[in-house]
Amino acid sequence: MGDIAIEARDLGKKFNGVWGVKSANFTAKKKELTVLAGPNGAGKTTTVRILTTFYKPTKGKAEVLGMNVVKEYREIRKRIAYLPQDYNIPWEVTPEEYITWTLVIRGYSISQAKKEAKEWIELLGIKEIKDKPSRQLSGGEQRRVAVAATLATGAEVIFLDEPTVGLDPEIKQVVWKVIRDIVVSGASILLTTHDMREAQVLADKVVLMNEGITIVEDEPMKLIRSLPYQHKIIIEKTESLNFDELGPHIDLGDRVILYTKTRSEAVDMIKEINPCTKIFSMSYVELEDAYLYLISRGDHFVNRSPN
Repeated sequence: MGDIAIEARDLGKKFNGVWGVKSANFTAKKKELTVLAGPNGAGKTTTVRILTTFYKPTKGKAEVLGMNVVKEYREIRKRIAYLPQDYNIPWEVTPEEYITWTLVIRGYSISQAKKEAKEWIELLGIKEIKDKPSRQLSGGEQRRVAVAATLATGAEVIFLDEPTVGLDPEIKQVVWKVIRDIVVSGASILLTTHDMREAQVLADKVVLMNEGITIVEDEPMKLIRSLPYQHKIIIEKTESLNFDELGPHIDLGDRVILYTKTRSEAVDMIKEINPCTKIFSMSYVELEDAYLYLISRGDHFVNRSPN
């Protein structure tokens, strides 16, 4: 248990007879970033709210830093920080005030809290808005302020529930860098997302969830390499093409994703396609492809057999 920050075993939560989480099973190591990934409704937020001691589990067991989330919730709360999806920044409070007083509540002196607040304002690129009341900030700006306040705590384990939702790509990468930097410096983070690219970029380990159940946990590249296909082509769907003959694919309506084992097979397939058929891209498979394959055990892929 020495290197484990979080452990969930057959963790479940029922609301009025309906399972919000059916069976979450995973571990997250200290000094690593673990991403809990899956679509909306997969059970990610409910799992996090159990781990942060806001919900009492209906079944199973969960520990944070070796402490039971039910029996030792008071001690856990002292040693973690949590950014929920539904955070709230008071309308008249400025970013600098919000970060400062968040730290004061955590036990920092006012002078130290102000110093830390200035540093995190710089890191998250919110210096220009630091003195504006929250009501004047965009949703993305408020989210960066909330992320800054959470990360600034220096908690042993940090939970971030969909921290980059609604952020522009450029700003999202700023947040990604800050998050990765604090992991390198020794933080333990559990981050939830439905964005598989974000999971692939950020994670030391990915825990894939679907319909309240943990499907698999592993390093991003190991999950990608577990696919029987390593390349994909996205092409226009036309009546002249017999996709069953072309092999494994996903029908997107007016477009089709075709999968091949190797790049040479992908190139040969492109040569076989009618020149009038539009080809949108050819690339390596990614974590999203692995997720689609794994949650359906391949059934998402028409004619799934690689042989």
